[in-house]
Amino acid sequence: MSDRITIVLEGPPRGKGRHRTRVVAMPGRAPFAQEYPDPKTKQYEAALSGVAKAEMIGREPLSGPLRVVVFAFMPIPASWSKSQKREARNRIIRPVTKPDWDNLGKVCDALNGIVWGDDAAVVSGQVEKYYSDEPELVVTVEPWVPVIVSAAAEQVAA
Repeated sequence: MSDRITIVLEGPPRGKGRHRTRVVAMPGRAPFAQEYPDPKTKQYEAALSGVAKAEMIGREPLSGPLRVVVFAFMPIPASWSKSQKREARNRIIRPVTKPDWDNLGKVCDALNGIVWGDDAAVVSGQVEKYYSDEPELVVTVEPWVPVIVSAAAEQVAA
């Protein structure tokens, strides 16, 4: 069995939304602010964790340093011309719209306690956004493998 885990959630990808705040006023008490998660984010993360649980049946959560790659396949706008749609399918046009790349990565909090113990174990991450006729979120998780960089490569980077 491979150490790589791939989780696929069909449907348009969603990023993690901001927490909401409301003022609660109760008789005889001072009003106070109460924070709660964005309901759509909560629903999306529940769906992602459900798919992850199904993928993890019979497997232990990964441990040690981990690498995560998130692929967000966004729907191609119906209003686009045939040539724009073709370029989107051929990965020439990439989404520069919301959700932001960092919020797509943050939605992976839903994998805590399922794929890994805590996302503090993620030491390397990448988010890629593409267009597709079949929108979905694909998350791959695997143990991180150290890359040995030669001294020449380090000098080129400097």
